[in-house]
Amino acid sequence: MTRVTPFGWHMHRFRFCGLATALVVVLGCAEKVPVRGVVQGRVTLKSKPVTGASVFFENAETGVARIAQLDPDGRYEVKNYQGAGLPPGTYRVAVLPGGVMTPEEADNTPLAGDAKAERAKQPVTPVPEKYHKSETSRLTIEVKEGDNPPFDFTLTP
Repeated sequence: MTRVTPFGWHMHRFRFCGLATALVVVLGCAEKVPVRGVVQGRVTLKSKPVTGASVFFENAETGVARIAQLDPDGRYEVKNYQGAGLPPGTYRVAVLPGGVMTPEEADNTPLAGDAKAERAKQPVTPVPEKYHKSETSRLTIEVKEGDNPPFDFTLTP
């Protein structure tokens, strides 16, 4: 018959408790993937794609705000370091003239003291002023979890 000494029994319990605690910590600290809904679409004005602009989404209730660059065909898709899309909810939308600087543009940006360097000219964007702010644009979207239909915006002059 094997005899368990009091010290041996305590070591066995200690190991078990240590393993259980480690498992709880690992499972409890696992990063949770946020629930998101796909947000993509196209922006047009007078049946032509809007370019040289960005689409701004904001949910004042949750504090979430994201921006998506328009491509040459007026299309956009919301993506960031957390993944594609936005958390479900209602978003006010603005279409902002100008865009987000690409890495290539950042590499070619002149330094402050470089008098000879010329900055690339930004394309003229015909986005009417009422769309520059989400408060005045009257554009809203309702994002649902998972796939959503395209959120296309047809701007009027």
